[in-house]
Amino acid sequence: MTLDRRQLLRNSALIGVSVAFSPSLLARIPEAPPARYPDEAWQVLDDRFKPYYLFNTPLERHWSGGLWLEGPAWNAVGRYAVFSDIPRARQMRWDEMTGQVSVLREGVGHSNGNAFDHHGRLVACEHSPARVVRYEWDGTTTVLASRYQGKRLNAPNDLVILPNDGVIFTDPGYGAHVDYEGEKRELEIKPAIYYIDDTLDAPKLLSDELGKPNGIALSGDGRTLYASDTAPSHFPDRPATVSRWALSQDGQSLSNRETLVSSKDAETYDGITLDQDDNLWAATSGGEGHDGVSIFSPNGDRIGRILLPEVCANLCFVGEHRNRLLMAASRSIYTLYTGTRGV
Repeated sequence: MTLDRRQLLRNSALIGVSVAFSPSLLARIPEAPPARYPDEAWQVLDDRFKPYYLFNTPLERHWSGGLWLEGPAWNAVGRYAVFSDIPRARQMRWDEMTGQVSVLREGVGHSNGNAFDHHGRLVACEHSPARVVRYEWDGTTTVLASRYQGKRLNAPNDLVILPNDGVIFTDPGYGAHVDYEGEKRELEIKPAIYYIDDTLDAPKLLSDELGKPNGIALSGDGRTLYASDTAPSHFPDRPATVSRWALSQDGQSLSNRETLVSSKDAETYDGITLDQDDNLWAATSGGEGHDGVSIFSPNGDRIGRILLPEVCANLCFVGEHRNRLLMAASRSIYTLYTGTRGV
């Protein structure tokens, strides 16, 4: 039996159609089965959290190739977030449009916290050498701060940018405790919170009240500064806290400190951010049932959680409407849409 060319093409087409519409192919199950809404990551503890919880949004894990991830910062123009893989001394880039992660810079001094100033320049805290740097548009690097009263900074950790592009940063010293995140050495100065701008030759001390000042955030109106204290890592008798101060108009002084949150269990609060209603979103560690994000009302009540399978170190709101929470959690990057917007 022989087939002419027309019969051969027709039979090939029929075979292709039968394969395309094969019931066995249509019934193929993806590697990860779908999860039922609402996502189990949500934990509503108080009715005040209900407006911020979304029933039909999944917790998304985009990447898990880091060693210890920290310091995410959102670039609205480029639609991407920068974050740090501290042990590898890399700055990484998460692309919102594709969900892909790539290396942005290598050999960045074990950088930790990142932020974009009002000119779109990236400002970063580095552990080793211990300094705060700014990446200029021509590719050069400007060192904003490296010493206080002639002594080396400990290991700058996290920062916020003020309207005048002044920088407030924390300096707890974690990058000086082990070589894994910087260079192991003795601290030369007390952990503290500082202010620096282009007019100053050295940073200005704002507060040394906290044992290990860590994450930092600014209210939407720019009048209140928040900072977490991970003191239990080196002072076991002290609780993990989040404090807030009134910030002067020029950003160079703090007053009226108030302890907003004080941990009554094994929890520790690292990176922090605020939403448009002044709720505090805090990266949290403490074991299963605690690891992830704790959400506190403006008066300090815990109203909700986002539970993750890894310790969360830092976070920021991203996206066109700033309603998507990006979380740097141990080795992975997660996102979750919320019912609020970040400031």
